[in-house]
Amino acid sequence: MKHIGKLVLLSALLSSSLAFAQITEDPEDRREAGREPLRTQTPEGRPLPFGQRLRIGGGISSLQIGNAQIGTPFIIGVSPVVAYQASERLILGTGVNYVYYRYRLRLPNQTITDQFNQFGVRGFGMYEVVPSLVPNLFAHAEYEGNNIRYPDNVAREYRRRWVTAPLLGLTYSQRIGRLAGINLSALYNINYNADIYSRYVYGSPFVIRVSFF
Repeated sequence: MKHIGKLVLLSALLSSSLAFAQITEDPEDRREAGREPLRTQTPEGRPLPFGQRLRIGGGISSLQIGNAQIGTPFIIGVSPVVAYQASERLILGTGVNYVYYRYRLRLPNQTITDQFNQFGVRGFGMYEVVPSLVPNLFAHAEYEGNNIRYPDNVAREYRRRWVTAPLLGLTYSQRIGRLAGINLSALYNINYNADIYSRYVYGSPFVIRVSFF
């Protein structure tokens, strides 16, 4: 029975994968002619409607599974994105960030708990640099603002403030169909050393991100 269950699960996964491929496949595929599907117009040269140039997706911005015995936190962050294919090589987009922190430490006589939220917005642009040499490699510029919580050691309380982060770097996109893609970004936070509060958002000036849109 266990083997039968595994076969049924495998069949379901294969079926769903085929269905996804059919949904994301370009309806006017040009790959048989050795060319990638156009991103902003049909093969006949007609511009695609606004709605067909949109990409909706996002990713998990951070994930850490805490251990209550040693006091490490549980952290999970999500970052939904809406992007627009402005031209064959230019993508413009915006998104929101949300991170949830929970800290729990069990001591012999007490349990210390704490939880809070961090949220923000971002806008970005991606430009395909040299598609003839390295297809789907984009120069990536982004401006991000996050509302963080930080400790005020003088007042002995937590406060909140906005922290901005200009990010520059590269993104490689593995396309799926006409527009959708899996994106790997390597970015550098210009404000990291200039603003100590930036370290409450990212623990390093280098930001590695995986997203889907």
